[in-house]
Amino acid sequence: MRRENVNAGEGFRGLVTSFKQGLLDLFIIALLVGGISIVAAAYSPTIASYLILATILIIAWRFHRRRATHPRIRPRQPGLEGDHALLQIAGKTAKLGGWVVHLPDRTLHWSDETWAIHERTRDEPISFEEAIGYFAPEWQDKVVRLFDSCVATGLPYDTEVEIITATGQRKWVRAIGVAIRDDMDRISRIQGAFQDIDERKRLENAAKDIERRFAESMEHISDAFFQLDTDWRFTYLNHQAERLLERSRSALLGASIWQEFPEASSGIIRQHYERAVGEGKTADFEVFYESLDTWFSVTAYPGPTGLTVYFRDVTKRRAADQHLHLLEMAISRIEDFVIITTAGSQPKTGQTIVYVNDAFVRITGYSPEEAVGRSPGFLQGQRSDVATIEKINRAVAQSRPIHAELVNYAKDGREYWVDMLIAPIVGPDGCATHFVATGRDITDRKRAAEKLVESEERFAIVAMMTTDAVWDWDVKNGRVQWNRNIASVFGHDDEPAEDGFRAWEENIHPDDRPRVVSSVLAALGGQAETWQEEFRFRRGAGTYANVLDQGHIIRNAAGEATRMVGGLRDVTETRLKEAKRLQAQRLEAIGQLTGGVAHDFNNLLTVLIGTAETLADEVSDPRLSAVAQLNHKASRQGAALTRQLLTFAGRQPLEPSAVNINSPIVAIEGLLSSALGETIMLHLKLDQAAGHVRADAAQLEASIVNLCINARDAMPDGGKVTISTEQCASDAVVRISDNGFGMDAETRAKAFEPFFTTKPFGKGSGLGLSMVYGFVRQSGGRIEIESEPGKGTVVSLYFPRLSPTEIPAETYSNGVLDRGSERILVVEDDPMVREFAEGTLISLGYSVTCAADATEALRILETNGPFDLVFSDVVMPGAIDGRALATEVIKQYPMLPVFLTTGYADVESIGAESRFRPLVKPYSRRQLAEALREAIDTSGDDQ
Repeated sequence: MRRENVNAGEGFRGLVTSFKQGLLDLFIIALLVGGISIVAAAYSPTIASYLILATILIIAWRFHRRRATHPRIRPRQPGLEGDHALLQIAGKTAKLGGWVVHLPDRTLHWSDETWAIHERTRDEPISFEEAIGYFAPEWQDKVVRLFDSCVATGLPYDTEVEIITATGQRKWVRAIGVAIRDDMDRISRIQGAFQDIDERKRLENAAKDIERRFAESMEHISDAFFQLDTDWRFTYLNHQAERLLERSRSALLGASIWQEFPEASSGIIRQHYERAVGEGKTADFEVFYESLDTWFSVTAYPGPTGLTVYFRDVTKRRAADQHLHLLEMAISRIEDFVIITTAGSQPKTGQTIVYVNDAFVRITGYSPEEAVGRSPGFLQGQRSDVATIEKINRAVAQSRPIHAELVNYAKDGREYWVDMLIAPIVGPDGCATHFVATGRDITDRKRAAEKLVESEERFAIVAMMTTDAVWDWDVKNGRVQWNRNIASVFGHDDEPAEDGFRAWEENIHPDDRPRVVSSVLAALGGQAETWQEEFRFRRGAGTYANVLDQGHIIRNAAGEATRMVGGLRDVTETRLKEAKRLQAQRLEAIGQLTGGVAHDFNNLLTVLIGTAETLADEVSDPRLSAVAQLNHKASRQGAALTRQLLTFAGRQPLEPSAVNINSPIVAIEGLLSSALGETIMLHLKLDQAAGHVRADAAQLEASIVNLCINARDAMPDGGKVTISTEQCASDAVVRISDNGFGMDAETRAKAFEPFFTTKPFGKGSGLGLSMVYGFVRQSGGRIEIESEPGKGTVVSLYFPRLSPTEIPAETYSNGVLDRGSERILVVEDDPMVREFAEGTLISLGYSVTCAADATEALRILETNGPFDLVFSDVVMPGAIDGRALATEVIKQYPMLPVFLTTGYADVESIGAESRFRPLVKPYSRRQLAEALREAIDTSGDDQ
């Protein structure tokens, strides 16, 4: 045998041996490919790619070791024939054969395994061209090109292609070719290996198909789905997850969930995920994700490679559940019983109770468990009226509402009467799906009716007066059905109307109609489940009632409104009472605040008036004396203002006196200008001969202010207010005129009625003119209104004029003040007023001791007496005020006079405790001196 042939044979065997040594690698590769495909399908392609990379590295390492161990083809060694036999067995097992092509004539030799792969027997030689023909047509050019390249360059090749066997079967094979050189380093032959890999290819394709179908399934499932690795990074997201998370998968893959979604990192989501991974248990929970404004239902499955998460948007379901829960809670708390049944073809056998509320349990004694699943007929018995039952059955069969009264029986056998309304719940197809029976136990009322022989009609009217007018609106056809209360409460026909929505709309007040109609249409067109509005609704008699209208919207599966069921309630009296109550509370609060402020002002004015009076009496410089007189006058005007505040607060009694009719108007001119604003001109036209009247000046000022404010409100765009006075026969007249809206005859007739007002709700109390009317009448005068729409208003106040003899002359006393030397105990909590009283009395010669409250005063009386007079304020802090102090002093020291001072209106009742009329704040120095002197002298005379 030629040496080169021996070397070729040895080389071929070495190649085959080397190739067969890799059979284990190939077998491992096949297993890994299948396993990797399953991993890709079950978990993610990313994990599969990591496994492939690891496999390649292992194989590369093994190939490197083989090359290091067998750097060249070794000569045949003893025992090689045994190894050759083993190689043949391995070749058959791995379906691996060899081949050799001798150059340049391209003579081809196949091993037995190669013939078997081609499904041919070794019965005749095979040419190179015939062998190429076994390759599938689409692969032949590639195989020839690789072979020719190996012949020309010596580059080996390793490729996977398809062949068509002798029996016509297509199969995948692996073809390997290596160039063999002779001693002259020329390529003398190409030899290689041929392996049947069809089964492996089928496994790979099956794995790819599984992976593709898995990916398609994940993309088309309704739930959102994503996977996280052990480092909490996204490895997969489906389309639904992108939509719900509002993020693209390209932006999230490989990113940390805690960095991309910080809200999840700091909330219960992270707690559930970490617990699932840590404990190896599935986490199932619901969470509200605030930044997405969405409720999610989440299920997280832990695995060896991380966490698989399924989630869905349950926001609407949560809202619906909450709404239904609230409705159920509300129904369970009402006093009337509620029974809901399914609708059946046969009323007696087909209807089944599915819900009862707490009132049903209380009335019948049956628990929900005992009632649900049964026919309502189980409540009927011996005395249940057969005709009424048949009437109810007919109405139910026709899906019509019905109102009936029937005798039922409780669990303990007790008979009871029920007044009930049975109404159908109509589904999208127009058929009744359920019936709702509402009613109440009227046993006591029935018995009372029997005793009083009342008619059923009268009883029904009384019952309906306390119930809302319930309506059922079929949105698609516009039909509205009312219960009987629309007739009894509002005076409208209770027959179902085909165009009921239009009829309802026409009864809404024109000013409210656009708002209410647009509101209900918006609710129907949106996603709202309830609707509520307050508006004015026309009664059958033509008047309007304030009503609260509210309804529940029923929608089909597409979210379209199909029905709306609700109730209309007359809240006219309720709103009127609320308005009066709020107005009274507001006036009371303002009055308390005003009274408190006025009281504090009185304390300050007491000091100011007294000190100004002292300066005016004792300063000899004419200029300084004039200044003191000016201060005194200003202080007196401040006192007049506090009287007005106390009058508003209800703490100032009327103090009628002779008043020049022009004086109060001049005094409040500045106040009126500010109150009327910049757009309204104030013009005074005062007759100096108008004269004097007997009236409370503060109340007169308040009346004029009130009328001017009314005039201002009648001129929102500006105008002119004129105040004039004149003498009219025996009366003095004050007229307030404006050029505002004016009033019609009906309004003029009601103008002085309490709580009547033409102003919008919340803008007026309706008490202003009635208060002016009462003041003028109390003062012996009268009031008249002249007004027409668009021509303004004139209000005239008539007061009887005083004769010259009835007008007291203004007196000014410059005489010496009354003095004394007695001991006086001054009790006053305000430091400035106490200091003023003490200084004034000391200057008049009295011996003065002061106390800041009643407790200190009683202690001083006990330890530092006796005293000739106690001078005390009424309002003081602590448990004992001035009145209680006076009572206690008189009790302990009957001969000791107590003189009180106050800034409030209860003068008469205060005087009863101290035997002297109190001194009203603010008081002057002279008033204080004269009042105390008179009290001491009177007390001495009594003794």
